[in-house]
Amino acid sequence: MNSSMQRRLSAQFRRPHGPLGRVAGRIMSRRPSNVERTAWTVDLLDLPTGARLLELGYGPGLGIEAALQSSPDAQVVGIDHSPSMRAMAARRNRAAVRDGRATLLVGDAQAPPEDLGLFDAIFCCNVWLFWNEAEATIGLMAGLLAPGGKLAITHLPRGSAPSAADTDDAADLIETQMRSSGLDDLNRSYLPLDPAPAVCVIGRVATSSASEN
Repeated sequence: MNSSMQRRLSAQFRRPHGPLGRVAGRIMSRRPSNVERTAWTVDLLDLPTGARLLELGYGPGLGIEAALQSSPDAQVVGIDHSPSMRAMAARRNRAAVRDGRATLLVGDAQAPPEDLGLFDAIFCCNVWLFWNEAEATIGLMAGLLAPGGKLAITHLPRGSAPSAADTDDAADLIETQMRSSGLDDLNRSYLPLDPAPAVCVIGRVATSSASEN
């Protein structure tokens, strides 16, 4: 593959579309680190029975699939700005979409629909870095969490030579943005990967009783 084609394909991971977007989606769905990182993020959420979840940037549908495997009676909503990814995710999760357990929307996580309702958990994997106004977006997500609900943001640094320090720097910034958005009880977990680990930062909104005190 020549350098021009490589640049065009790399751009597809931000907003997949057309034939190259479908290629990018297949790469995302088959890359072992993507599969592992997504399942790991869902496991960290420790989903309750009957949870209502929102995934931001569902891509080829790995997170939707992992969430439904973790909590078969969950209700999962996803938002992704790529119709190509919506088609791919719908094929991967066709039974859940057919049965109404998964709802796949095409839209922008930075401007979500007003009628989404509240969620027990919201999660995303490697989309935080694409948000133009990350703190504002996290604030919007905090407003969509039910009392005691969790927001999980998983990040794997990119670039020519990512390092553990890059992972820590991102985690520090995500935690700062979560605190500014009113989330607390923050914790971070690391997934060892080569050459740099992934990090998942989870914040929680206060329960009703706590917020009234």
